[in-house]
Amino acid sequence: MIDPDTGRVLPPGESGEIVFTPLDARGTVVLRYRTGDFIDGGLVHEPCPYCRRLLPRLVGNISRRSEVRSMRLDKIKGTLVDFNELEHALDDAPHLGAWQIELRKLHDDPLDVDELVLHVHAPDQSDQTALSHELANRINAACELQPNRILFHTAAEMRALQGVGSQLKELRLVDHRPAESPTPPAPAPVGSDPTAQSHPEPERAVS
Repeated sequence: MIDPDTGRVLPPGESGEIVFTPLDARGTVVLRYRTGDFIDGGLVHEPCPYCRRLLPRLVGNISRRSEVRSMRLDKIKGTLVDFNELEHALDDAPHLGAWQIELRKLHDDPLDVDELVLHVHAPDQSDQTALSHELANRINAACELQPNRILFHTAAEMRALQGVGSQLKELRLVDHRPAESPTPPAPAPVGSDPTAQSHPEPERAVS
């Protein structure tokens, strides 16, 4: 773990950016590769409280460093949403595998209301009705919003949605809201020449 601003190595248990050196990498040597991932519980070496193993462990929630610095705040349906909190709520949901949040506009109209669509994959074939209810409650608790739709997909469909294999990092949040068209300039008065330029009258000498 390092301080993302100074590069200083941090002591165990302190929040920081994850840096690693792959010992079995081929083709290119990478030393102390900066992942851009920020973990809030740091790296610890104490025995695992569950399995008692002594391997180093990453503890806490992982977010992109850029996301932490910008706080990833945006308005949806008039409500200011912290997407870091929303992602943590979904990551901790039981029976949920991959997921993606899609932001849309109703009827794809930039002036219409926002829509939040949750795409999910349930690897253990859980009851979709019960899981949808659980996920809707988690989203509401995290950001006081209700998803407009929760759509279930196969594993292959979720990989395609997230861009696995084509993107550097899986897409867990996509914004498909169309931008508003710029306001057109006001029309020129009737009979005026839009290419004409005004010239100041020459000053007259005063005797």
